[in-house]
Amino acid sequence: MTGRTDASVRTTLAMNLEFTRGRHGAAARLELFDGPDARTAVFALRGWIDAAAARRVEQTIDDLLGRDVRRLIVDGSRLQHVDYRQVPRIGAAFARFEARAGAVTFCGLSRYLLDLFRLSGCDGPLRDAGAGPRAWEVAVGAAPAGERAS
Repeated sequence: MTGRTDASVRTTLAMNLEFTRGRHGAAARLELFDGPDARTAVFALRGWIDAAAARRVEQTIDDLLGRDVRRLIVDGSRLQHVDYRQVPRIGAAFARFEARAGAVTFCGLSRYLLDLFRLSGCDGPLRDAGAGPRAWEVAVGAAPAGERAS
């Protein structure tokens, strides 16, 4: 399957991050795209976010501020669980990013995770959370790395 590619959008960095190991480990895929108007990061989370993973997620979001990222798209389609005690910490990191750099958009979050974030008072950046799990492709203007035309 080949995806849509746009000459004005190119991947400048792609990496896999492992936050914690084990049966309930957490990881992420981070892709940076240079577009005509801004640098965009797609942050695809997966697994179970506990206290250790939440610290690493927070560090990653803060590091994106130093990389001149203006849009952050969080793909939660493979995220299974977030420790409810860590939701305010993660929500604060997203709010910091939004205040200093630009927009944060969520896509692919399950109803369970949406409710968890909302009940913790972190529903501000969740305005676009209802979008499909691969809705970020439209926002960036390119298909995922594994589906790009050669």
